[in-house]
Amino acid sequence: MRAAHLVPAGVVLAALAAIGGIAQLGHPAAPAPNPSSALPRQVAVTSAARACPPAPDGGSAPVALLGGRAGTALPPSQAGQIRLTALPPGGVTVRGTGPVLASSPGMFSLLTLPAGTTTGKKSAPVAQGWSVSASGTMAQAMEAEVAQASGLASLRCGEPGSDLWFLGPGQANGGTKVQVDLMNIDAQAASVDVSVITDAGQSQVGNDNGLTVPPHQTVTQSLSAAAHGSSVLAIEVHTSIGRVAAAVSAGPSDGTPSWLPGTAAPSTRLVIPGIPPSGSAAGLFLAAPGSSTAHVTVTAITPQGRIRPFGSQSVDLPGQSASYTALTPLGGTTAALQITSNVPVAAGVLVPGSGAGALTAATAPISEQAVVAGNTSSGGLTASVVLTAPGAAARVRLTETAPASRGSGSVTDSQVVTVKAGRTLAQAVKAPHGAKGGSAFAVVITPLAGSGPVYAARVETQGRSTVVSIIPAASALSTISLRPVRNSYDAVSP
Repeated sequence: MRAAHLVPAGVVLAALAAIGGIAQLGHPAAPAPNPSSALPRQVAVTSAARACPPAPDGGSAPVALLGGRAGTALPPSQAGQIRLTALPPGGVTVRGTGPVLASSPGMFSLLTLPAGTTTGKKSAPVAQGWSVSASGTMAQAMEAEVAQASGLASLRCGEPGSDLWFLGPGQANGGTKVQVDLMNIDAQAASVDVSVITDAGQSQVGNDNGLTVPPHQTVTQSLSAAAHGSSVLAIEVHTSIGRVAAAVSAGPSDGTPSWLPGTAAPSTRLVIPGIPPSGSAAGLFLAAPGSSTAHVTVTAITPQGRIRPFGSQSVDLPGQSASYTALTPLGGTTAALQITSNVPVAAGVLVPGSGAGALTAATAPISEQAVVAGNTSSGGLTASVVLTAPGAAARVRLTETAPASRGSGSVTDSQVVTVKAGRTLAQAVKAPHGAKGGSAFAVVITPLAGSGPVYAARVETQGRSTVVSIIPAASALSTISLRPVRNSYDAVSP
């Protein structure tokens, strides 16, 4: 074995000084940095990705889609396209399905994705997910949602990540059948751990640790055993290798399930937008994934101002547990919930409605704009955007876009609304003038210059009080900020 020789620190420093001196002699002094060069640089988004889960019945899957800015006139080579590609179930040989393309910037599209079928003489339908990849201008403000045949969105197609959270009902609240769809849009296999927390504490269901999701495939896992005897489920999808998009559905064993929107990662401050009036009390789901007891304060932000639905009392729950609390004190008012806690918690709200009800979840404030692609104001349905300004007043433009009744273009309408500081506002939206009769439409939510932080959700109701669909609004970026990069010594080895 060769003996190791240690170099004294003084020798290393001397060598570095010499290198620095030679560099100074060999090159002229660099000019003083320009202050403007240290500022972040805004660049256009040219790539975006989502993944849509399989249709609950295993059949064809309508997807509501909007990508690119309305009115953008560019040659196809610059406009880019949106490509939807099948993600078949892992371990199943499926007949090849060609990609579905969309290539009209700023145009609302309702695309029907075909169901998968197995190969062989006795082919059978199989549930498969779909990747959504956008390039060029079409990637800017791109959004895709699982929709009904009418175009009404029921779930935002998820972004791939390494740590995803969902909250929803257990068996006591209608969540008897629960499953998670894991979709891998990448060329590398992903290793996934699925953890479940209920009101009884942590729950281990089957072999949910180290699940392998092959490249460009979908893996579906049942979580129904964890739902048994519980009132609430908190589900964490965490990857140790790669990344996945995930979707969770919950419902009765013989009925139509409801999608659980992804919720913000556990935090000590959360906002849950878009809680509409309903015929019966909504319910608050909370989960404390850490080991410490959480003391949670709940404030409702309503059109009249702030109220404390539980008075001065906090909602307390032990570490590594979840809880369900009825929001009876809210009454029949539109609201958002502001959650504060001494330790990080995850939160969501179940609003009674059709099926198992509709869920809304904690989100971030809108940056640049948010898009809800699948909306309708026909067939007795009413669409509204619920906006909340927890701090300073917010000023927001709502733009509705739909296919034109004549020709192949689109039509748009817009309105500017102001939300008072510390208030919630429900603003009706509908298909723009000149839209094709009965067509679905997209809504773009854009905070204007000088606006305070704003949170939003789109709510669809049938009649006066039956809630059909809630889509919490998430930012759909057109640009990203790049920090400046400078030359530097990262490491020196003698």
